[in-house]
Amino acid sequence: MKQTILFLLLLILIPVFSFAQTEIQDANLAQYYYSQGDFDKAQVLFEKLYSKKPDNNDYYLGYYNTLVAQKNYDGAVKMVKKQIKRNPKKASYYIDLGQIFQTTGDEKNAIASFNTAIENLSPDAGQVLGLATLFMNSGKYDMAVATYQKGRKLLNSNTIFSYELAYVFVKKGDVAGAVSAYLDIVENSADDMSNVQGYLQSLLEDQKYVAELQTQLYRRIQKNADNNVYPEMLMWMFVQRKDFDGALVQAKALDKRNKEQGARVFQLGQSAFTEAYYDAASKSYQYIIDEYGKNGGYYMAAKTNLLQTLKTKITIANNYTEQDLNNLRSSYEIYLAEFGRVFSTITTQRDLANLYARYIHNLDSSISILNAAIKLRTNDNKSIARCKLDLGDYYLMKNEVWDAMLMYGQVDKDYKDDELGEQARFLNSKVSYYSGDFDWAKAQLDVLKGSTSELISNDAIALSVFIQDNTGLDTSYDAMSFYSRADLLIYQNKNMEAITALDSLAIKFPETSLQDDILFAKARIYLQLRNFDEAAKMFQSLGDSYSTDLLGDDAIFQLAELQEKYLNNKENAMELYKTIITKYPGSIYVIEARKRFRDLRGDNVN
Repeated sequence: MKQTILFLLLLILIPVFSFAQTEIQDANLAQYYYSQGDFDKAQVLFEKLYSKKPDNNDYYLGYYNTLVAQKNYDGAVKMVKKQIKRNPKKASYYIDLGQIFQTTGDEKNAIASFNTAIENLSPDAGQVLGLATLFMNSGKYDMAVATYQKGRKLLNSNTIFSYELAYVFVKKGDVAGAVSAYLDIVENSADDMSNVQGYLQSLLEDQKYVAELQTQLYRRIQKNADNNVYPEMLMWMFVQRKDFDGALVQAKALDKRNKEQGARVFQLGQSAFTEAYYDAASKSYQYIIDEYGKNGGYYMAAKTNLLQTLKTKITIANNYTEQDLNNLRSSYEIYLAEFGRVFSTITTQRDLANLYARYIHNLDSSISILNAAIKLRTNDNKSIARCKLDLGDYYLMKNEVWDAMLMYGQVDKDYKDDELGEQARFLNSKVSYYSGDFDWAKAQLDVLKGSTSELISNDAIALSVFIQDNTGLDTSYDAMSFYSRADLLIYQNKNMEAITALDSLAIKFPETSLQDDILFAKARIYLQLRNFDEAAKMFQSLGDSYSTDLLGDDAIFQLAELQEKYLNNKENAMELYKTIITKYPGSIYVIEARKRFRDLRGDNVN
């Protein structure tokens, strides 16, 4: 009996298994024919599969696509309408039907089909998103907008699908619509501001979006002057465009309206300083000083940062006058007279000492300032250690080598396992290098290659490699000793003595591998002396004669920067930046060279 039942079951199942196997084979073969462009054969198989399983979406789409591929539009329309009768609420069928009408030029029926799909929507967010996505995928952006708007009505919400709508406008190329949609989001929820800014940031690379955003923001500010969202967005936009003066106008308005006591303006000043917009930074800090006076919470910080900004502005440009330096020195002295030479002003005291040592060339004053600073009572010993490192530098500049090593040694001892200690050991290694003790210097530098500080590690590697390259085959080290002494003279601002020493080195050791380094060192000196024509000659000679050596790309980049910023020859600068990009693709300067080349060409001009 059991055997009979089993036999009957097998008789029933064999056709089922056989059909399933045939179905898989037919589906694979149909797909193969379709991919090969053999639509006749594909249609036969897909029609067979569809007729047996009309609810299988893969078979439906396969049959639909083969009919459309063969331009059998009547057959396709008939088939889709049959599907609609089976499932009148499925929106994708109406889109398929509409696409056929659109292909045949029947725009009226196409729009009617698309609208029917939208009309059949139910109050279900997932269904709305699904239909809008179908429209988006087929490039029907207006229909996607209509879908989201219908969804809002059905779900009784004016804020749902906000980001999706904005995205549709972007894809559609509707700049005004996209900007308006994003601003509507922040109007409804200020908490979404950072998200909206993230979306707008990439769009602002297009000047059309910049102009539209600015126009709409001003319009909304006029209509709703009490809403902080729009001035904040406008300020953010100005910062993105590096228009810090425009940003400052909005920051000051918000500061006064919200009684922020200068907090926002102070942050803007810091951002402007970081981006090297020193005038805007100075205006920001000066506003706080003038507006709130000594009783303001940011008064001292603003005065401190203002000094730092003024110093950076005149020194980094390398075109200051003696009067500029004296005015700046006077500003520092006035500041310290107001706030005292106490620990809270120790950073400013260090800055003043730096000004005296490296720009005014009064080492005695810088040393005196720091010797007083390291005697201040404080629990912040690291700040004292930094003063000692500076003091060591200035002793070295004054050629008081042992005093310099003593300062570095104290910091090394006190901060053995700290970055400050590593910095002190690196500086002591440089003293050994300047003194001609190359073996000892290299041994210390090799240890510092593993420094936790990337900057110290890189500097240690660079100097170690330089020593190795120029002493490896020279047991006498004579040429290298000559060069290291000239390097010390450069460090000590004894520029003319350094040039004489370098010229003597080039003559005395004509075969030395240091010839390119000599040219580069002389170029550095002429830059420091602001003799830009001579510096350009040195870099040009280095680029011509040693283009394949280690300093080749450095020389070309420095020459390009000279031509751009100081010699006012934009065309030459562009060609040199282009040379960096094409001839030195592995150079660390490639990214910056490409940016500057594009700026000079006008790619980023608004």
